[in-house]
Amino acid sequence: MTDHPAAPVPVAPPATSRRHLLAGGAGAGVLAAASPMLWVPPAAAAARASGVHLVYGDDARTAMTVSWSTPRSVDRPRLEIGPDRGLGQRVPVNSRPTKDLRTVYHHGKVEGLEPGTRYRYRITHRGAGATTGTFTTAPAAAERFRFAAFGDMGVNAAAAAHVKLIDAMKPDLSFVVGDLCYADSSGGTGIGGADTQDFRTWDRWLRQIESSASRVPWMTTVGNHEMETGNGELGYAGYLDRFRNPRNGVKGAPVTYSFVYGNVAFIALDGNDASFEIARNEGYLGAKQDAWLERRLKRLRKRDDIDFIVVGFHNCMYCTNLVHASDGGNRTRWEPLFDRYSVDLVVNGHNHCYERTHPLRAGDPVVEARRGAVVDSRKGTTYLTAGGAGQAVYPTSGSPLSYVTMDGGIRVPETTLWSAVTDNQHSIGFVDVVPRRGDRPAKMKLTALATDGTVIDRVTLTRG
Repeated sequence: MTDHPAAPVPVAPPATSRRHLLAGGAGAGVLAAASPMLWVPPAAAAARASGVHLVYGDDARTAMTVSWSTPRSVDRPRLEIGPDRGLGQRVPVNSRPTKDLRTVYHHGKVEGLEPGTRYRYRITHRGAGATTGTFTTAPAAAERFRFAAFGDMGVNAAAAAHVKLIDAMKPDLSFVVGDLCYADSSGGTGIGGADTQDFRTWDRWLRQIESSASRVPWMTTVGNHEMETGNGELGYAGYLDRFRNPRNGVKGAPVTYSFVYGNVAFIALDGNDASFEIARNEGYLGAKQDAWLERRLKRLRKRDDIDFIVVGFHNCMYCTNLVHASDGGNRTRWEPLFDRYSVDLVVNGHNHCYERTHPLRAGDPVVEARRGAVVDSRKGTTYLTAGGAGQAVYPTSGSPLSYVTMDGGIRVPETTLWSAVTDNQHSIGFVDVVPRRGDRPAKMKLTALATDGTVIDRVTLTRG
């Protein structure tokens, strides 16, 4: 477990079947990486590894993937890992050239690690100096930890300031709910074609987050801006080139997965599959994602060692923001499951603002949760919009009326008695988790911080 600051630290402001495409694409990527026909000759003067980032394996206690990039093919890419400076274990590296650039992404997955253990790693290839770092596996049993929750970052001054804030707050992991770098600014609409694309933005973003993501996992989901024109029918090829998520999600959809850290289960969904607002990938998984989600929720709720379930995806279930507001597709598909299995917290992005609901059941508030409140999360699910991580902020409605997008893209007005706290500043959410002890319930303490470290919201969710 990381030593966390006791208080916020201010920083300066700043043409294949859609249902089988991902399954086939992932396998094809592995073959492509191993095929000499697609390999370019190594550069004479090799650049060092760049954009190093970590992702948990299926079991966060024992598996980790270390990923990085080089501007072109390199000779003898190597990853070594060990519990001390002797390292000791050499990890197989899968190297994958991208479709959109000459950049090559390298992924080394190591399994059989010890829970709650700090490891060192070293990345090398011929002709370049070593890149080193450390990471810590998830603990074997529940203990205090912190995670960051946010989306919609991009590459800009505000985003860079937020990386500094995240570094200062020392979370044990980040849960990032889509719209990562905006390499395709069309947002899944395809409007603008090549004029909306700069795939070098991926590398700039990975370099921007490296100070954090090379030390603690950034567990990401796809947003509408990950539906990149020209990167496969679903648009996810660029994302999948760069991230190797746990392989325990919906069959054929590696953008979905789950993992457990301590007493918290995290579930990453593909919100694009359910969205009524931006329908490019709507329904491509059919009923498979919903069936997988229900099986996973049912299994997790039966586990005595798990107190909280946190679900993350991009599109907003509940938000009053004027730009995107709420998405009726995600509500229709998943809210009954969240209610049935008592999901504690749902994290969304998409709207560039901060908003938190009161705990809800069937869309209605069941208890009031103003700033500073302590509420029993068994009574209802809290929905969090945390899309203020860097992109230009959106205006809030300032009204008890907002809208929800229904099937066909129709916007229907609705009252917003469910909204507890709104703020349109840039911000990052941090959640401190405290396990149950004896008669004391488990707690998730959410603190939302503006870019300069100012507190804009606090709420504590408990579960007995």
